[in-house]
Amino acid sequence: MTMVELGMVILVLGIVMALTMPRFGGVFERYETRRTVNVVRGTVRYLHAQAAFKKRIFYLVFDLERQSMAVCSKAQEQDSACIREYGRELREYVFPAGVHILDIVDPLGQKISEGEAVTRFFPVGIADPSIIHLGTDSGRKITLTIEPLSGRVKDWDGYLDPRSG
Repeated sequence: MTMVELGMVILVLGIVMALTMPRFGGVFERYETRRTVNVVRGTVRYLHAQAAFKKRIFYLVFDLERQSMAVCSKAQEQDSACIREYGRELREYVFPAGVHILDIVDPLGQKISEGEAVTRFFPVGIADPSIIHLGTDSGRKITLTIEPLSGRVKDWDGYLDPRSG
C-alpha cells in the first residue's frame, strides 16, 4: 500500500465515523432516560408497598438543585424528624448528567422548579398525586405521573401541563 491509499482509507473511515457518531449519542441518551424512568417507577412502587407493610409514612424527596431523589420516613405525620432510609432499593439516586428534573407539580397543583419537592406515601395505600417533568440535553421532555391509589407511574413523551387541560 502506498501512503496515498492509506490516507484514503483513513479519510473514508473518518467520514463513516462522523456520520455514525451522532446516532450513538442518541442511543446513550435514550438508555439513560429509560433507566431514570425505570428507577423512579421502581422506587414509587416499592414505597407504595412499604408504606402499607411497615405502617409508616414514606417521603420521596426530589432535590432539584442536586438533581437527585432520596427517601425518608416518619411513623406519624406530626413527627418532626424524617428518618433517612438506606438500602439497595432506597439509596439516593442522582440523575445522570444528560437527564434532569425540570419541575414537579405537587398535589396542590403548584409547580416546584427549585428547592425540594416531596411526594408522600401513606400506610392506608395512597400516595400524593404528583407530576414529574424530566428533560434531556437534546431537548426531549418526558412527563411522569404518580397515581395516588395504585402507586403506578405513567410516562408520556412531551411536557404535559395539567393546568392547560
